[in-house]
Amino acid sequence: MSARALKSVRGALGHLATIRLAGPEGLSLAVDLNTADEGTIAGDLSELFLAVGAAAAEKGSGVVFLLDEVQFVQEIEYRSLISALHRATQKNMPITAAAAGLPQIPRLTGEARSYAERLFTFPVIAGLSGQDARAALVEPARHQHVDYEPGAVALALEWTRGYPFYIQQLGKHAWNLAEASPITTADVQAALPAAQQALDTSIYEVRIQRATQEERRYMRAMAELGEGPYRSGQVAGKLGRSTSELSMTRQHLIDKGLAYATEDYGYIDFTVPRFDEFMHRHMPYRAPSRGRHKKRTP
Repeated sequence: MSARALKSVRGALGHLATIRLAGPEGLSLAVDLNTADEGTIAGDLSELFLAVGAAAAEKGSGVVFLLDEVQFVQEIEYRSLISALHRATQKNMPITAAAAGLPQIPRLTGEARSYAERLFTFPVIAGLSGQDARAALVEPARHQHVDYEPGAVALALEWTRGYPFYIQQLGKHAWNLAEASPITTADVQAALPAAQQALDTSIYEVRIQRATQEERRYMRAMAELGEGPYRSGQVAGKLGRSTSELSMTRQHLIDKGLAYATEDYGYIDFTVPRFDEFMHRHMPYRAPSRGRHKKRTP
């Protein structure tokens, strides 16, 4: 942003209660939301978007805010963000936002603002198709004049299930183990333990650390049922409890981003693939006792 545009934005936002521009060399935002109510936050964000959008329009460019893990945003802040984007859209400002999050984002967005579904699109990013997964594994190696045996590709695609990071990890370790081209089925087979360990430490163990022991038992019961999605009543049955008794545990897992409520009512699933397999490795399943022994009367 030019010095002139930055000065214009500073002047426009000088009266805001929650947002300040900081830093002498560029656009840096300082936001204090601790004491603000929703009306103040929404108003300040709207003013920010309008001021920044006007400065961008003057330069013939646009602005996009990139957000990750948007499911963790506080509801009051999410509603304010949607309101500000709506206001900027009404004023035809060249400003927008792109966010990534868990599958419950469309539902959370609709609950935050009734008109939100008209502002956003919700593309689903899942595993790659068979052709794309094959290309993600094979093409980088081919650029280095290295091929894969057909059986090696088939094994890799079966194990990774088309998930890009899993392909990256298995491809990396198979490449490191292979002594010559083509990379063989034996090379991929030998790379599986190292790839699995990499996924455990970089994805699964980081997530399990957020969970309490009660939440871990709930997830272990999910895993005992096989691949998800899982009916909440069946998970509760595995623990010898009622669905209502475990409703808060289930909700805490959703709040922590370890699980999500699917579109089918009453079902839940893990937020990362193959987490059920990790839970089998992480802790044993203990079936609930069949019943309580009655006390003997003297």
